Amino acid sequence: MRRQVRRGKAQSVTGVILLHFTGRKTGRRYEIPVMKQGENGRLCVYTEAGWKANLRGGADVEVTDMGVRTPMRAELMDDPDAMAAEVEGLIERIGLKEARQRLGVVVHVDRPPTREELAEAIRRRGLGIVYLTPRADKTAAAVRRTGRPPRPAAP
Repeated sequence: MRRQVRRGKAQSVTGVILLHFTGRKTGRRYEIPVMKQGENGRLCVYTEAGWKANLRGGADVEVTDMGVRTPMRAELMDDPDAMAAEVEGLIERIGLKEARQRLGVVVHVDRPPTREELAEAIRRRGLGIVYLTPRADKTAAAVRRTGRPPRPAAP
C-alpha cells in the first residue's frame, strides 16, 4: 500500500496518505499510512496510535498524497475535552453514523452523545487529532522540488 501511495496509484488506496516524520527521542524515521480527513477546511488525521506522541508540541513532517510529497507542520490535539468539542461539531455537520465510521468512537446511546460522553469515549480510546498545515520555508521548497530534504551544510 505504501508503494501505491508513493506512486500516486490512488484507485486502490483512496483517502490514504503517508505521514513521514522523525521520532523525538530515538531519531527513528517513520512512514505511517493514515486516512486523511478534513476538518473546518484543514487536513487532519485521527489516530489512537502511540506514534502521535512524537508530534506533541508540533513537528515538521512530510505528507505523501497521490504521489506528491509535501512538507507540513503537524500539531497534535490530544486533550479529550477540546477534542469532544471538535467531534461534536463534526457530528452536527455530517451526522452520527458517518462520524462513527470516520472516527471509530463508539458511544452506546440512541441519540447524539453529549460532550461529556464524547470526552469519556475519546479518553478511553486515547484518540488524538493531528492537524497538518503546509510549510512555506526553504526546506519545504526543496522537498517539493526534489522529493527529499536538503543535506545539511558541511562544517
